[in-house]
Amino acid sequence: MSRLLESDIDLIETQLQDYEDLFIRQTGCTMEEIAQKAVGLTVNSKRVKTAVISVTSGLGMITGFSQAVGAILRHLRVETLIGEKTDVAGLQQAYLSKCGIAFLADDYVCAALGIGSAVHSDNGWATGRGFAAAIIEAMRKQGINPLQERVLIIGAGPVGEAAAHYIAEQQGIPVICDLDDNKAASLAATLDQSAWVSAPAPIRQFTYIIDAGTTGDFITAEDFTEKTILAAPGMPCGATVAAREKAMVIHNPLELGIITMYFDCLKQLED
Repeated sequence: MSRLLESDIDLIETQLQDYEDLFIRQTGCTMEEIAQKAVGLTVNSKRVKTAVISVTSGLGMITGFSQAVGAILRHLRVETLIGEKTDVAGLQQAYLSKCGIAFLADDYVCAALGIGSAVHSDNGWATGRGFAAAIIEAMRKQGINPLQERVLIIGAGPVGEAAAHYIAEQQGIPVICDLDDNKAASLAATLDQSAWVSAPAPIRQFTYIIDAGTTGDFITAEDFTEKTILAAPGMPCGATVAAREKAMVIHNPLELGIITMYFDCLKQLED
């Protein structure tokens, strides 16, 4: 899991509505609507009070992280508690405050956990499915049926794996590329209709791309046409500024993953 920098998230709260407006122009949906599609939630569930707990282990807290997650949840009209205490004391505060879900992250995992219920959502899984749902809806907004359309997925880690499964569920054809051929081949083998290719990713051969890697600025404007759609959950963003100006690039550092995690938990509570 990439460790976010303070500079990655310091403007999330102040720019959240502006980003939502851009996301709607790109996909035709709000982030909430995309997240619900990603997890298969078909009814608008009652919101559950949620806590955001800071964790001090490892390299320690990222300044502004809890506040950014809290702002994203409040954007969903969720009653949100930003824990005054950290770690176990913070979890106890969430429990005593009758929160039903807690968000917390360390150097290895960003997770949402049920308090008093056996629900759980992992950020990697949620982010992959959220961005895959976003590119599918962006295609549909442009009148493109995803059926049998090839989607290049760069990276066969947890985010890429989740994205590949969602694309396959929508009857698209995920084409997996990873620096490790064995990882790419193993992931492709788990899907009915899929393929894999060796690195470097043949970006120019694809119109629809999901960059689930962690390398920044390796996708240039020359790799794109005006019809290209790139969903870029990876941090830092793989597309250069010039590439992002030429074609549609769906990218945010935290927002869609957190929103998808929240609705994943709500769906599990319903089930």
